[in-house]
Amino acid sequence: MRFDDRLTTVLDQPAEHPRDRAVRWRQLVDLVARAGGQSGNPLVARALELIVADRSAVGEPLRAAAARAIAALPLPVELVAVFASDRLAVSAPVLAAAELDAEQWRAVAAVADEETLSFIASLHPEVLAPAPAEPQPEPPREPEVPLPAPAAPAERRQGPGPSVDSRPALFRWEAGPSGDIVWVEGVPRGPMIGRSIARAEEGEGVTEEVERAFALRAPFRDAALVLSGEGPVAGQWKISGIPAFEPTDGRFAGYRGIALRESAEGAGAAMIGAEPLSDPNSLRELVHELKTPLNAIMGFAEIIDGEYLGPADRSYRTRAAEIVAQARLLLSAIDDLDFAAKLQADRGRGGAGTDLAQLLEQVAAGMRQGASGEAPRLVVRVDTSRRRCALEPALAERLVTRFCGALIGSAGDREQVELHLDSRQGQCLLWARRTTEPSLSLRLVAGLARIAGGDVATEDGRVTMSLPEL
Repeated sequence: MRFDDRLTTVLDQPAEHPRDRAVRWRQLVDLVARAGGQSGNPLVARALELIVADRSAVGEPLRAAAARAIAALPLPVELVAVFASDRLAVSAPVLAAAELDAEQWRAVAAVADEETLSFIASLHPEVLAPAPAEPQPEPPREPEVPLPAPAAPAERRQGPGPSVDSRPALFRWEAGPSGDIVWVEGVPRGPMIGRSIARAEEGEGVTEEVERAFALRAPFRDAALVLSGEGPVAGQWKISGIPAFEPTDGRFAGYRGIALRESAEGAGAAMIGAEPLSDPNSLRELVHELKTPLNAIMGFAEIIDGEYLGPADRSYRTRAAEIVAQARLLLSAIDDLDFAAKLQADRGRGGAGTDLAQLLEQVAAGMRQGASGEAPRLVVRVDTSRRRCALEPALAERLVTRFCGALIGSAGDREQVELHLDSRQGQCLLWARRTTEPSLSLRLVAGLARIAGGDVATEDGRVTMSLPEL
């Protein structure tokens, strides 16, 4: 059946019942998303009008699932604009993945509310920046007495090659699926293109730490990179990278990351010690890389689980529901990235801290209230009089809630989880007995705790989260 025939069939489909309208809306979105070069087709224009008209009759979860399912496609700008006029909770996957030119982004921004507009501006600040004002002629000025040029540094006067100050201190890189670097920014291409992060070489290139991470498709941070020679890129570097995956089918696409120079004078050490998330561009790239394939996976799984496109076998729906649950867990971790950036911005401002004993009781009461009779039970034991941590309440609540949730999630039915609050060597300690291996959710909590100045560790049959004491 030709595209026009399929679109006509759906447009003429009766939809008097709300469920029928929701099904038709979902089908129209899917068809328009695949319109390709036919965005000027009158049938497509009619479909877009119906998508807007019926949107209020479609629940937000289904609209969000539709957005996730089509996010990876090359969408027509008209459909992107339709989603941009919806709530940001619905439109975010489409906006994060869309590839539009500057004029198209401005057209999309014109229909967005304030929250969505801020999101678009964070992704494409150069596109939505105000146009530069026309240059005005300067009034005549008195002639200035020319000042002598500053003296050149000693190493430059001697002319022995590139000075320490002139060498690049940071560069960005991307590697393909084979591990060979295919793109760099910030340093000359010649010494870097074709160099591999998949193989460790003694005295040159990356170390075995990076080789192992590449084999596992795992992120790595601050690994050693040695570049020999006397050019501008020669010397010791700290290299960090994250794996990338194709948004359409989830295939491994390589790695991307940054490298920071190790300075003998220690200037580079301060940069290396900084968190990678302190760079807004790195944060934006990381969020985009994680959300794009994850939202597509969630969209397909939710369609199967909800049987939006027809009946599905129970085993498929069960598996799809599990995929959705795991994907939501990862999305919550992605949300932690924004929270971590805020934490770094607020670091060092001080404050009254948080009473952990009081917070623990509130979190435990909330979990008990929302739990069924079969769920594990959380009991709080306060073993110390010193119980105030240095974190502000919102962050402390987030960490404690995630930590308790991870413990409950890995406990058996009707099991009692005893969470102890203790204090030692300037750290508040939250710990519980543990016999199983740490879950993924607990590892995510550990990453956020480290940014806050704490940690999560498993040893001696118990798991402990430490937080800085006030």
